[in-house]
Amino acid sequence: MSGTDLPSDAGCKAQKEGLASCEELSSIFRALGHPARIAIIKHLAVHNDACCGEIVNHLPLAQSTVSQHLQVLKEAELLICDPRGRNCHYYLNWEKLAQAERCSSDFWSRLNSAQPAVPDGDEIPVTNS
Repeated sequence: MSGTDLPSDAGCKAQKEGLASCEELSSIFRALGHPARIAIIKHLAVHNDACCGEIVNHLPLAQSTVSQHLQVLKEAELLICDPRGRNCHYYLNWEKLAQAERCSSDFWSRLNSAQPAVPDGDEIPVTNS
């Protein structure tokens, strides 16, 4: 293998950054991959903050289940936990959500730009596995 066959430092850096953005997006999609977590995000978007008990009152789930979902969202940094006495109040991490939106938008833009052009009237064949 000659020196010209090796990837450039810039190419490696771009690949690492691309992988990091894939990992970031995957983490976000995983955290949002359950309807209860999306419901929690929607609830907090309307109410600004809530303790676990308030969230439980709006979902048909046990308190322990809601706590587990809150933990997943917190680990993904989509929520901020503010301990107040015996309760924790949860807020949306708007900065992380904005980052998630940018990451997702970039992903879909890149995916759509890679889609082959289809002449008018033709359809892309769909295979069923």
